Amino acid sequence: MNFQTDPIKINTTITDQRVFLNDIEEHTHYIDCVIMWDDSTERISDVCFENCRFLDCDFSNFELLDVVFTKGDLSNIPFHNSALYRTGFNAVKLLGTEFLHTTMKDVHYLDCVINYGQFSESKLKDVIFEKSELKECFFRYVTLANTQFSYCELHESDFLETSLKEIDFSTSEFDTLQVDGPGIKGLTIRHDQAAGLLPSLGITIK
Repeated sequence: MNFQTDPIKINTTITDQRVFLNDIEEHTHYIDCVIMWDDSTERISDVCFENCRFLDCDFSNFELLDVVFTKGDLSNIPFHNSALYRTGFNAVKLLGTEFLHTTMKDVHYLDCVINYGQFSESKLKDVIFEKSELKECFFRYVTLANTQFSYCELHESDFLETSLKEIDFSTSEFDTLQVDGPGIKGLTIRHDQAAGLLPSLGITIK
């Protein structure tokens, strides 16, 4: 999902309304709406949400296909065991949001705040984290395939038991990361970032 090159076809715009999740319609742009939870649907596709509020929503065991979230707040909302395909998050607040056991393909996070997020035991393919805050996030037991971290803040995030082969952190910033020896094989970093990996490997610099 690229916000510039892969726009969703929009036929209708709905502004400042309260809408149940089951009433979400494809090819619709929802602006400043309150999206209310109901458990009668497990899939959303071809929709844009801009500056919407999600009330008591739980996207566990859910499928998002060709969906864009712009601004708005999805903090602490669970996405357990869900599937996200061609989905974009643009300037969205995602503090503590849980993407546990989730499959993501062609997903783009741009200018998001995802601090304390949970991605453990998930599978990520063709995922881009760009200009986003990912402080103290958990990426344990995660499969990362063609995943990019571009100009992100990764301070104290946890990548234990995750292979970072072909991952590039050189444009991102961190003081320390939780990693393990086997997991960092093939990781690309800047020379000044090396010290931030040593404490989790049991190495002390004097």
